[in-house]
Amino acid sequence: MGILGYRKQRKDLRSAMQTIRNHGTPVSGPYRRRTGTLIFSVADCVVTKDELLRLPRDGRLETNNLQEILGEIGKTPA
Repeated sequence: MGILGYRKQRKDLRSAMQTIRNHGTPVSGPYRRRTGTLIFSVADCVVTKDELLRLPRDGRLETNNLQEILGEIGKTPA
């Protein structure tokens, strides 16, 4: 992925985080695991960068029930 790809990815991450915050859900991060994976804290759940980027692509941030989405993410194997 080139520099433009990383720039778009950072913009998408910021946009997703802002949308979640607009729903009243606290978001913090990114934090880096020892494996190099970026993770975020979203309403007391740990969400990876890929999961966070997937939410707007799937149109799932449009729903008001973010806790249900986070529960589903927590049940899926990483």
